Amino acid sequence: MGNIFNLYLIQPIFNALIFIYNTLPWQDIGLATIILTFLIRLVFYPLFHKSSKQQILMNRIQPELQKIQKEYKDDKEKQVKAQMALYKKHKVNPFGGCLFAIIQLPIILAVYRVFLNGFGSDKLDTLYHFVTRPETINSIFLGLIDLSKPNIGLALITAYLQYISSKMIMPKKQPKQVEEDPKMKMASTLQKQMVFIAPVMTLVILIPLPSILALYWSATTIFSIFQQWLIQKTIKVEDDSNKIIEQDGTNKTIN
Repeated sequence: MGNIFNLYLIQPIFNALIFIYNTLPWQDIGLATIILTFLIRLVFYPLFHKSSKQQILMNRIQPELQKIQKEYKDDKEKQVKAQMALYKKHKVNPFGGCLFAIIQLPIILAVYRVFLNGFGSDKLDTLYHFVTRPETINSIFLGLIDLSKPNIGLALITAYLQYISSKMIMPKKQPKQVEEDPKMKMASTLQKQMVFIAPVMTLVILIPLPSILALYWSATTIFSIFQQWLIQKTIKVEDDSNKIIEQDGTNKTIN
């Protein structure tokens, strides 16, 4: 299994990174990493898009789900039917986000393994015959940051970007029933805390590692933020497309 993972994921990604590095006007492994990140996100855009959209939609309907759970707490059959109806109404697959995350996981692990393995001569010996072996690997990103060593500044930037990404998928305002119900309010509070916990975990993980991992993480998070913004904009348009504003200022639903 390890050989298959190495052959079909780690090796192609490593060779793609070195190929990009060789073709740059000035060789900089940091710039090559950013370009590689862009290409990975572009190739797997439909996958990332579906996963992000399902996650955003699930967060948006959480208040309605919690309302259903409260209303039918003594009748599990009606509760499940109401939840299925809600999922159908909003075109949500409750397991969609998890499924796509599982599919993405091997790709993410392969990229991390490439960076953790480093760029020693033994690794360069595994290059494909059509990829030129570079004499040296310039690990100084933009002449400022040595990506082969930990960098707390880059780790902090990555954690902050993670915070922005997590914040974007949170509902902006909780409905009244959530604020009034203690259990629903506690669940909402825990969800809000995760917005801060995820960046802290990101920071703790990245501080001792080579900062090239933080650069990759930052680059992919920036793409995620942009993608989430596009998805939220699309969802907003879809939500508003069924309504018109009357001249007196009232909303009317179009059937």
